[in-house]
Amino acid sequence: MTATAGVFEGATMGRQRSLSTYEGWKDFAERPPRSRPEHLIRVQLDALDPERRARYDADRRAWHANILLRTRQVHGVHTQLADILDSNLQDSDRVKSAAALDAPPALGKSTVVNTFGRDFHRQRVAEIGEHLDADQDILHLPVCHITVPGRLTIKGLHMMILGFYAHPATAGILHRSMAGRDLARAAADCIERHDTRLVIIDDLHFLSMRTRDGVEVANQLKWLSNEYSATFLFAGVALRERGLVGEGAVGREAAMAQTFRRWTVFSLDPYSLRTKHTREEWCSLLWHIEQALVLADARDGMLVDMSRYLFARTTGNIGSLMDLIRRGASRAIRTGQEAIDRTLLDDIRIDEGAETERGELEARLDKQEAARRERRRAKEAPKQQPHAEEKSAA
Repeated sequence: MTATAGVFEGATMGRQRSLSTYEGWKDFAERPPRSRPEHLIRVQLDALDPERRARYDADRRAWHANILLRTRQVHGVHTQLADILDSNLQDSDRVKSAAALDAPPALGKSTVVNTFGRDFHRQRVAEIGEHLDADQDILHLPVCHITVPGRLTIKGLHMMILGFYAHPATAGILHRSMAGRDLARAAADCIERHDTRLVIIDDLHFLSMRTRDGVEVANQLKWLSNEYSATFLFAGVALRERGLVGEGAVGREAAMAQTFRRWTVFSLDPYSLRTKHTREEWCSLLWHIEQALVLADARDGMLVDMSRYLFARTTGNIGSLMDLIRRGASRAIRTGQEAIDRTLLDDIRIDEGAETERGELEARLDKQEAARRERRRAKEAPKQQPHAEEKSAA
């Protein structure tokens, strides 16, 4: 983990809004960071009156629920994405590169693209301002965010983009009388009018390349990347396996090879204990999580000392790990235990994938650890001296 890893940020409490509307996105991107609650030791905690204790516990639960990590992997993807955004400042006659984050479920891909979009939003607003005209009538919206539904059509794609900007075409029956090309042009006008430079399309794995609609939407995405002065950033599960990223397509899917040839694809990997380096990286992650927890009886090494257990419980999946720690911290507060240990975590269920693989992985890790101990003993054992008779014979 890099020196910048383990930076934690949170969000203030408030009404949850969809990130696929400009109001929801602005609220997400511009809200101030959550303030970390003061760390009280047990004596100070017990001295609080019931009302102050209730507020303090509520603040801590909200803080733990919103812990957000910037790990080495996240930092690396953000750096690469920033390179792409900067290199896409070409003239309008140049085709812009797109980016895709292809990762297994629960590894935080949506969080990665959303936090990058938030950083980019803040950067652009700082550079240009919140409005684009002197009368302050035109909002500056550097980022457009949409989430792909189960079945997406070209018209649906344009309607989602227009819906983000609250375009009048999405209200009433106006859109029913508009041709697809008119909806596309209206969407392009919104992006240009509000100086949108980044379009995030999440859950792209719902776009099926086995259907006519899916292929048509893929063609449309190519057209949009040519037409818009914006960079497209896609996120999804198993995009390569689903045929969304690849070459050599033939027939009616031939357009895919050209469309996604221009994508730069990134991935996220679960943690591993296979090597000394990966074990150190896993322990570093746990240590940084420890530093974010606000529990009266927390101690250094509280999580690191359970590194193998936590890996077996979560299979190295950061989404599973954070769910387990968040729930453990919440229970430690509610029960008054004010610390996290194996006994507390053993009674907390998390996602079915982690629970299903837990027993097999624990047995495999125990076997690997026993083999490592045996190799270590063999290496450290002093060499036996030859017997006297063997010396004489020699």
